[in-house]
Amino acid sequence: MENLYSYYTQVLFLTCVIVNHLFEIYLSRRQVTTLEKNRGEVPSEFRSFLNLADHQKAISYATAKLRLGQMRLVYDCVLLFYWFPFRGAENLYRALPFSGLHKEVMFLVFFMLIQGLLNLPWSVYSTFVLEERFGFNRSTPKLFITDRIKGLVLGALIGVPVLYGIVYLFMSVGQYWWLASFIALTLFQFTLVWLYPTVIAPLFNKFKPLEGDELKHGIENLVTRAGFNAKEVFVMDASKRSSHGNAYFTGFGKNKRVVFFDTLLKDLSNHEILAILAHELGHMKLKHIPKSLIASLVLSFIGFWLMGTLSNANWFYTGHFVRIVSPAVLFLLFIEVIPVYTFWFGPIGSWISRKREFEADEYAAGETKAEDLISGLLKLYRENASPVVTDKIYSGFYHSHPPALERIKKLESFKR
Repeated sequence: MENLYSYYTQVLFLTCVIVNHLFEIYLSRRQVTTLEKNRGEVPSEFRSFLNLADHQKAISYATAKLRLGQMRLVYDCVLLFYWFPFRGAENLYRALPFSGLHKEVMFLVFFMLIQGLLNLPWSVYSTFVLEERFGFNRSTPKLFITDRIKGLVLGALIGVPVLYGIVYLFMSVGQYWWLASFIALTLFQFTLVWLYPTVIAPLFNKFKPLEGDELKHGIENLVTRAGFNAKEVFVMDASKRSSHGNAYFTGFGKNKRVVFFDTLLKDLSNHEILAILAHELGHMKLKHIPKSLIASLVLSFIGFWLMGTLSNANWFYTGHFVRIVSPAVLFLLFIEVIPVYTFWFGPIGSWISRKREFEADEYAAGETKAEDLISGLLKLYRENASPVVTDKIYSGFYHSHPPALERIKKLESFKR
């Protein structure tokens, strides 16, 4: 029976890998086709703010990223079969001169380091070739290398102790190790989310309070109505790496804050800044962040329960072409192969995210003016070279934000 389970799992795994990758390439090509069909003319709804040159730049930029992504898909598929879970990972495990707890942790550490090195050329090309070609890159080789070194050091200081803790629980607690690991990792993740805005993020960027008397007055009114603290609205020096603009909400408790990229603010009026701030506050007011955290906790719990259930099932390891049964291999299997099986659930997360973006837009339209948010978003599309046209199936599968036309039409209905 073990051999039968193993055989069927192998067939299922290989089928999912092939089908998933082919479907991703299919969706990518659909998107490229849609973009190219609309290259020659700006959609009528956007002609008042978007000229043909900017429209064509956005299409060229998007298609370049999509074609790079298609090559990356093929590379990842080859890497998956050659490096993991076949000979590469097993050879690494056997070659490590450690034993017991140290062997398990060092296997995961070295695997992730090698994985990072294998993926590094893509980051280099994306930053210094693709982004440079379209005028977005402002990073230097020195800054790029410094960021990677900081990331490695931070990963070692935070990640290695966590790995030791989880593997130790696996090897010492007994059959409910997965529950103990889930609780420990959850507490750690909440601590990390709480520390990120004030401890981790400043290691990579500088943050300063959003300034301007008129702006401050508007911010105070918005954040007071939202039950937020005005001192928690910051500007980040994103311009030292890229000219892309954005804004985001991060943290919780006393460490929560809204962050604007400095690249975003340079092109927006005060009214547009306040409208975008209202959108970000809308996510907080409507409890989108806690809802996302709860969903993440539920999925994490299910994942750890599955690991506990399958930890001693030999067919699960051999079903994914692994002949070594160990805590580290189990964790790695879940990290690498679970996305293969959950690929088709992606559109659900995208739909929920788009729905929340509409809700935050509606909140912003009630707190400010819908036309200010519209003009701010249109500038954001233009400056980030984001296409205003998209393939519906591709967008439904991948996009966390509504397509430009749908979003603007919805906001038009909120005009007062």
